[in-house]
Amino acid sequence: MPIMINLTSAEHGGTSVCGSCGSASCGPDCGCGCPYAGMHQSSKVEPIARVEQRYPNEWLAFVIPPGEDEYHPEQGMLVVHSANDAEVWAAVQRITHNQVVHVYFNGQLDDYLAWADTAA
Repeated sequence: MPIMINLTSAEHGGTSVCGSCGSASCGPDCGCGCPYAGMHQSSKVEPIARVEQRYPNEWLAFVIPPGEDEYHPEQGMLVVHSANDAEVWAAVQRITHNQVVHVYFNGQLDDYLAWADTAA
């Protein structure tokens, strides 16, 4: 079972439920206090390199905060990790629409290639 932070609740980074402000474009600039807008204020953002040390050979999914390079982020908020990629992707489907999500395998290239051969 994957470990996941429920980003649709105020419990993990915001002061309100995402979308409760009534904005159709809830996101980093809407000011509603949703988890996406509140990641930094709640200290949920950390260096990705530090997270990678804790979860070797697992699939990781991060929500990337505003201002970070979404293709090569240096920091983010870990929302799900698991050795099973299907569990991670299933959990990612539950993340609210307005968030930039970065998902990848945190292991050796040979292990990833072996996975890719079986997944094809």
